[in-house]
Amino acid sequence: MNDEYKYKIGVCEVCKQGCLEIVKEHGTDTLFIYCNECEAEWKTPEEAIQNKNGSRFKYGKVIEPTYDEINAINWGKYILT
Repeated sequence: MNDEYKYKIGVCEVCKQGCLEIVKEHGTDTLFIYCNECEAEWKTPEEAIQNKNGSRFKYGKVIEPTYDEINAINWGKYILT
């Protein structure tokens, strides 16, 4: 697996070129889905995959979560291998 996109769940339906990734907001530790190309954001993997209820600039600085943090909210099943 490509470490550059460690928690990739798919391709962005907004821009059709970016990777949808599970990321964490620095400071709040909120996990969300983020397109690394167009910077679209979603609260859940389901919303991101279906391109529903997206936003931009709602969250702050993006950092990488741990796999344990992702698994704690049952999002590990969305990660592409």
